[in-house]
Amino acid sequence: MRPFLDAAPPDVRGALGAVPDLDRRLWTIVAEGRAAWPALAVEPVDVVAFLGRQMTPELAEAALDGLRPADLYLATACAKSLPGAVAAFDRDYMREVDIALARMRITPARLADVKQLVRQRLFVSNDAGGVGKISEYGGRGDLRRWVRSVAVRTCLNDMRKGKREILVDDEQLIANNAIASDDPEVDYMKRTYSSEFKQAFGDALAQLGAREQTLLRYHHVDGLNIDEIGAIYRVHRVTAFRWLEKAKEQLVKQTLETLRARLKLPAAELESVLRMIRSQIHLSLVRQLGGPADSVADDAIELDPSELEEVEPI
Repeated sequence: MRPFLDAAPPDVRGALGAVPDLDRRLWTIVAEGRAAWPALAVEPVDVVAFLGRQMTPELAEAALDGLRPADLYLATACAKSLPGAVAAFDRDYMREVDIALARMRITPARLADVKQLVRQRLFVSNDAGGVGKISEYGGRGDLRRWVRSVAVRTCLNDMRKGKREILVDDEQLIANNAIASDDPEVDYMKRTYSSEFKQAFGDALAQLGAREQTLLRYHHVDGLNIDEIGAIYRVHRVTAFRWLEKAKEQLVKQTLETLRARLKLPAAELESVLRMIRSQIHLSLVRQLGGPADSVADDAIELDPSELEEVEPI
C-alpha cells in the first residue's frame, strides 16, 4: 500500500488511506492484470505506483471501483518499456487508430504518418524529460477507446501544422485588408470603428458555446472543410454546415448588437456595419482563435464519453 499512497497526489492520500480493504483491492487489480497478460512480468509495486499517480478525489470516493485491471497492467508494462509490452499493445490495440481515423477520411499517407505520431506520443519520452502519454492512462475507461481519442487528437493537431497564418492586430486587418467588393461606405466603417469592432467581436466570440467556438476554429483557422468537420463529429455534412452557419450568425448578430449599443448607431448605418462585420469575420477569427493550439476541446470529438474522460489535451 505504501508505494501506492506515495505515488498518489498529496491532496487525495488521506481519502485513499481510508478506503476499506485497500491492500486487498490493490492486490486484486495486480492479480487480474497479470492473469490477462501472463507473458508480461510487471512488478506489483510498479502497477500500484502507476495507478497511484492517476488517483483523483472521485476515484478515492468510489473506493477504486470501476477500474480496468487488464488495461492498467498493460499500460504499466508499456510505460516501463518491458520486453514485449509495446509489441502486445501494437498487436491488440493499434488497430483502434485505424478505426478512429477511418471516420476522418484522411489519405493513406496521412494515416501512416499519424499512426507513427501516435506511437511516438504514447511511448517515447520527450527532450524535456516527459514520459510517453501511455503513463497518463488512469484505468477508468476502456483502453481501446482511450487510444482512439488520442489518435483523433493527434490527427487534428497534425492537420493544424502548416496552416497557421501570420497574425496581425485587427486594426491592421480592418484598415489594410478590405475585400475587393467593399464599397466606400463599408471601408469607412472599417477605418472609423476598428478598435470598437475588435472589442465587440472578442466579447461576442467569448459568449459563444464551446462547440460553436471549436467549429469556427476548425473551419477558419485550421482550414478543415465541411466533410472533415462532419467526420469529426460523426454527423452528415449538411448538419455540420448548419452548425457552422448558425455559429457564424450568432457571432455576427451579437457583434452587431454590441456595437449598436456602445456606439448608439443610427438605423441608417446598421446595414453598413453589418456588411463590415461579415467582411471581417474570417480575418478576425484567425486573429482571435489562431494562436498556438496544442489541445483540442473535448466537445470536438463526440465519441462515447468514456473515451474522453481520461484523455488530457495533447
